[in-house]
Amino acid sequence: MKKHKNIYLIAVVFIILWINFLLSPSSNVKAKEEPRWCPLCGMSLKMYHQTSNRLTFSDETKVQTCSIFCAAQFYEKRPTEIERWEVVDYATKMFMDAKKAHWLIGSDIPGVMTAVSKLAFLTMDDTKKYQQKHGGTIGTFDDALNRTLSDMGSDRKMIMARVAERTKMGKDLAGKEGCYKCHGEEGKGGTVSGWNTLKFSKKMDNRIKIKEAITKGCPGMQGYEGKIDEKDLHSITLYIWSLRPTK
Repeated sequence: MKKHKNIYLIAVVFIILWINFLLSPSSNVKAKEEPRWCPLCGMSLKMYHQTSNRLTFSDETKVQTCSIFCAAQFYEKRPTEIERWEVVDYATKMFMDAKKAHWLIGSDIPGVMTAVSKLAFLTMDDTKKYQQKHGGTIGTFDDALNRTLSDMGSDRKMIMARVAERTKMGKDLAGKEGCYKCHGEEGKGGTVSGWNTLKFSKKMDNRIKIKEAITKGCPGMQGYEGKIDEKDLHSITLYIWSLRPTK
């Protein structure tokens, strides 16, 4: 009888614990979604996942960028606040400690936001395998960061040239997608605010907000999620951004 009573008590305790687990706040909280676009350049983090960097600051905020180039710009402004610097292993596509990574610098694999590519690897074997196939030199995190900082000026000039090309494409794509029907010819004002107005620029004060408005839609405008590819979305965003008032 005592044996059966103990079994009964154990079963009751188990059920109570299981119910508490199911009803606990942690079981109902959805995991925070990964950011979709680089906060500096606005490029797709999914498209450029293999070169993504993730910084954790002393105030516990985090930022994920498309490349070490964009991450280095945060470093320039907040060098002493970075508690952790992570980078994606080019081979496994998993985040790791950027300072422990082996970096392949200057291979023939195209760089992201830079003329000289900088790829991170978890193991030396993978680094040497890619080096044998694509060239480049193997270095440390400091080597990769210092090269990024030293090339910042020339890379910015290269990026501006590419942005100009994309912006021109965005102007044509915006017309093709029907944006000018409401926003006016070249987006300079129609039945709704022009992209060149102070009101619009205050509301859409960064590229990410523009991309979110285009993909998710807003009052009076349909969303273009799934109807426009990432490169075209980026081009249209750059064109809209180029029209913002300078003062």
